[in-house]
Amino acid sequence: MSEFTLHCFGQSGNSYKAALMLELTRRDWSPKFVAFLDGATRAPEWREDVNEMGEAPVLEHGELKLSQSGVILDYLAELTGEYGGTTAAEKREIWRWILFDNHKFTNWFARSEEHTSELQSHSFISY
Repeated sequence: MSEFTLHCFGQSGNSYKAALMLELTRRDWSPKFVAFLDGATRAPEWREDVNEMGEAPVLEHGELKLSQSGVILDYLAELTGEYGGTTAAEKREIWRWILFDNHKFTNWFARSEEHTSELQSHSFISY
């Protein structure tokens, strides 16, 4: 059994970020597929056993369960001593970019295809 389990699904940029950090820090981990698009995270069992917020990804490390990709990244940075900054200013800068990504970038791509035409109207994205 791996040291870390990441409940995740391939369409999720947030799952990708957590998986990438696990790989970059050379952790012993395994993915556990979540049928998110089929509503798995809305099931009472998921909320009771894995994440009461009904979200993925979720990182399990021993008895600890973490959700929210930014929190997962911060935990892994602290645990491994890698990619976390060494000064308070560096740590704030990392959080600034994590929050920017979650609110301004990944947020757009995590939405359904109903927003595709809205995305295409932005000049920085070419199709």
